[in-house]
Amino acid sequence: MNGLFRQSWIFVGLKLELQGNVHQGIRVGNKEILLQCDEAGKPRAFLNVCSHRHARLCEPGTHRGFVRCPYHSWVYDKTGVPLSVPQRQAFPQVVAEPEKFRLHEFACDAAGEFIFVRLSEDGPSLREYLGSQYAFLGRASEGMDTVLDEFREDVGANWKVVIENALEGYHVPSVHSGTFMEVDGMSREKEAPRFFFDDTRHSHLEHEANADWVARFKRMESRIGRWPWRFEHYTHHHIFPNLTVTSFMGYSFHVQRFDPTAAETTTVHSRTLGVKFEGSTEAGKKMMEHIHADGHAFTRKVFAEDGGICAKVQAGVRHATKLAVLGEGIEDRVRHFHRAYVAAQPIEGQE
Repeated sequence: MNGLFRQSWIFVGLKLELQGNVHQGIRVGNKEILLQCDEAGKPRAFLNVCSHRHARLCEPGTHRGFVRCPYHSWVYDKTGVPLSVPQRQAFPQVVAEPEKFRLHEFACDAAGEFIFVRLSEDGPSLREYLGSQYAFLGRASEGMDTVLDEFREDVGANWKVVIENALEGYHVPSVHSGTFMEVDGMSREKEAPRFFFDDTRHSHLEHEANADWVARFKRMESRIGRWPWRFEHYTHHHIFPNLTVTSFMGYSFHVQRFDPTAAETTTVHSRTLGVKFEGSTEAGKKMMEHIHADGHAFTRKVFAEDGGICAKVQAGVRHATKLAVLGEGIEDRVRHFHRAYVAAQPIEGQE
């Protein structure tokens, strides 16, 4: 698993979360990473280890102020170079050539607001890796301005089980009969959503919105205003290996990262991101607040349902003696994920 995560571009955060003098501590595979943007706004990713005596520089999460080592108070600038060293006369080599003591840096780039890190020194550029998803993330980022809702939850299942569950709707009638089947706003006139496999690693689907929902938003437009990218469907994008981005009509985006924490445990980091509305009235803002609040409650209920069934799948996987059987059409995105996973396995000796 660490080899796979080392060679892939892994989603780690959002540029809008790193505005000002802010840095984050995160984990990618088996590496602890320090993430921040430099003065030009470019995201930078460093090993979260002090160049002095190797203390961890920051704990997981978001921190304000310069990066300061908790052990001896070495301070680093936004490019990872020591900026301030107490009793500097004792470290003439650091004072003379501070760049030589820059934090170890990893490849880091962004598609719109979405920041990715690649642990391997060699590999494709982010644009090459993302393929058609690069343009999607850039377009989705237009007007994106705030985190409306956020949570982290553990799921008692291997990360691949959790991803597979997100890639098929076959389970929806059984698992989500009281959520998706009742209020999801999807059209029921077509038998299935449309699947897209434009890239060897990634996939996405589009499911036409219910005409009543489209009409509802058109009626509200004079009050709620317009948002940057409006479309009349639900879309679900999987960006290999462990990122999903979903949206209904583009008025917000739901971003989930699936972090393996053990063989049978996955931590899901979920964010709902809002976009800017133009021409909205005070009444319209209140309407959208209500819509978003309903959406947050809906998301958490669906997540609980998915977490429960994934734990049951993991319990069964422990005792399975035969290969799983995938349905034609309805589970094609799971099949696509399996192929991408196999193709991404590192060649022995090249991790």
